[in-house]
Amino acid sequence: MSRVLAVTVNVHGLGPEAAVEPPSALFGRFAHGKYAYHRGLARLMDIFKALEIKATFFWPSYELAQAPALFDRCVAEGHEIAAHGRAFEDHMSLPPAEEKALLEEMHAALTARAGRAPVGFRAPTGTLSAATIPTLQRLGYRYEASAVDDDAPYDLTPDGGPGMMALPFSEGLCDATHFRRRLTQSRAEAFLVEELDALLPAAGYACLTLHPRADIGLAREARLPVLLRLLDRARDVHGARFVTCAELAAQGAPA
Repeated sequence: MSRVLAVTVNVHGLGPEAAVEPPSALFGRFAHGKYAYHRGLARLMDIFKALEIKATFFWPSYELAQAPALFDRCVAEGHEIAAHGRAFEDHMSLPPAEEKALLEEMHAALTARAGRAPVGFRAPTGTLSAATIPTLQRLGYRYEASAVDDDAPYDLTPDGGPGMMALPFSEGLCDATHFRRRLTQSRAEAFLVEELDALLPAAGYACLTLHPRADIGLAREARLPVLLRLLDRARDVHGARFVTCAELAAQGAPA
């Protein structure tokens, strides 16, 4: 059975704080988010370049405005640019007209800077409204990557997204899941490996999600060996290919 690992990056810098704090409160207080701009994003791209991995980067349009040069590098090095909302809003709580305008604004900003339209979306808080998928479908999106309700990709036609796929997200294969709980690196690695070892044989598909922040991500220098061992394990032990989410969506949902 062919096995694939989608390597994804949620581009979170200062955005999570900016969504709930006034600009005057951000200066000097949230260094974990600034780490993404100073070190984290570049370090992840360095790793992917060395390993010849093309990843999917989910960019909020807010973070594009904070780090345009890093966005441009992401495009230049052939990574997939996918959408991640505007500024860390909860789509479930948005009025329909506001959500529609937000998604259109997000889409236009990413398209203009990347030179091509994104085909994938991941909700910044993991929540969708009943109108999210139909709106994305009208904008030309091919997949949505926020779901946690299955192990393998599935067709979104019943949810108002004909021609779209759900690419499920695994909390167990997300660095933030474990580092938010203040686990040691060895414990976090054990959980990540356990999830990888279970998912790839069972579903033939797994989604690894990384964050460039200093607090919840694997992009710190001391944590990079964990990431490298995980990628090696996926390739050498499980025989998995590294793919972008767009590549998976182009293949269509399994029958």
